[in-house]
This record gives sequence, structure tokens and C-alpha cells, in this order.
Amino acid sequence: MAEHARRRAGVARVFVGQPERLAAAWRRMRFAEARKDGSPPRNQLESVVEPFIREVGRTLEGVGGSAWSRTRAVLRLSSRRGSRVLNDEFTALRRCMLDAVETLGGGDAERAVVNQALDEAVRSTQELVEHLANPFAPEPRVPFAGLVVQCFEKPARAREKTHPGEKHAPVH
Repeated sequence: MAEHARRRAGVARVFVGQPERLAAAWRRMRFAEARKDGSPPRNQLESVVEPFIREVGRTLEGVGGSAWSRTRAVLRLSSRRGSRVLNDEFTALRRCMLDAVETLGGGDAERAVVNQALDEAVRSTQELVEHLANPFAPEPRVPFAGLVVQCFEKPARAREKTHPGEKHAPVH
């Protein structure tokens, strides 16, 4: 019992005290995935990852309530990209967080906390995307504590057009 409490405290300590380490792993994973498409990642969860990891750590420390509902950050959503891209970002975050739990010696209880927090976040963002597309759709059951911003993006072709005489698309 004491061993389990020690391991849980170790996982929580890293999540709360060093969320930037897990966020860096997530960014590397997202960058590697984006390179397959030949473009840099445009992460919608960029500013959410570190505060969310910290709140999951606080849940592991015993703080009640939803980690997602305590996360204070700017969540950028794009109705053009839809839920699929967000799901890809959350899937990468889940892999990073569960790998960290494993590496830090956490067990099934810690994995369950991480999975529950991520499931709530995924459901909430899907419901937010639906609500942005249809204001009559119900609001998320698990609210996000931060600011939700809807991003409007130009179509990919418009971003990639080259100017006469240029060989490559302009870099902004």
C-alpha cells in the first residue's frame, strides 16, 4: 500500500511540477506526425497541454472534480478541421501521458485517472465543436474552464499559392 502511494505521488509530482517535459514529448510526436504530410503541425491544443497535464497531476494528488474543468488556457477550435484533428492531438497526448505513467512506475489506478481525464476532455471538445457549428446543440456536459476561441482559416490551397517568380510558397 505504501509503495503504491509513493508511486502515485511520484507520477503526480512530475505531472504537476514538470508538465513542460510531457508537453515537449507531445510536441515532438506531433511534429513527427506532421512531417509525414510535409507541413508543420498546427496544434489546436498547443496552449492547453501544459495546464491540463498539471491539473491531471493535481487529480492524482487527490484534488476533486474534473481536470478539464479546472484547466485554464486558451483552446483554439476550428470547425473547418473538425473533431478528427483534435482527436489525433488527444491521441498523441494520451500516448505521452500513459508512457510517462509507465516510466514513472504508476499502475492501473494512475492510468485510469489519466484515461478518465482525457476521455472527458475529448468529449467536451467534440461537444464544443458541435456547439460552434450549431448554437442549438447542447453545451458540453464537462465544461472547459478556459477561453474557447474559434479559429477561421483560409483553405489550404490559398495558403500554399506561390507568387509569380517564386519557386516556393512564402513562409510567414
